This record gives sequence, C-alpha cells and structure tokens, in this order.
Amino acid sequence: MSRRRVHPLAALVCWMAVGILVLLFALVWVVSQRDVAEVQLDRAHWAGMELGQTMCLGFRSEMERGQVVQPAAVPQPRRGGGLL
Repeated sequence: MSRRRVHPLAALVCWMAVGILVLLFALVWVVSQRDVAEVQLDRAHWAGMELGQTMCLGFRSEMERGQVVQPAAVPQPRRGGGLL
C-alpha cells in the first residue's frame, strides 16, 4: 500500500482558513456590538451633561456679575503724520 502524500502548503492553507474564520467571527461580533456602543455613548453624554449642569449651578453668569473692568485703551497712532 502506498501512503498518501500531503502537499507541502496544506498546513499553511489550513492556518489561513482558521485565521479567516476567526477574523470573520470578530467582524460579526464588532458589528453586533455597534448598537450597544451607541447606547453607552448616549448614556455617557447625558451623564456628562447632567454633571456639567450641576457643577455650573453655583456660578453666576456674566450678565449677573455686573460691570466688568475694561482693559486699558491702546493709544491710536496720529493721523497724517506718516512713518516719521
């Protein structure tokens, strides 16, 4: 009886097939988690908005603070004098 010969690249083809299947399952998992991630992102956004609102409750707005000290006026160059 003769023994059946195996092609030298058969192991490589098997490893590539396993790798492609793993990548395919990973892609399916990521796509299925997209909706979950969107909900989590929305929840985090609303929690941050709520936290920001509670942090700003103790502060007064610019209009409520009254008159703000104006910076010193910058002197304007004289007209008609040219560069010299």
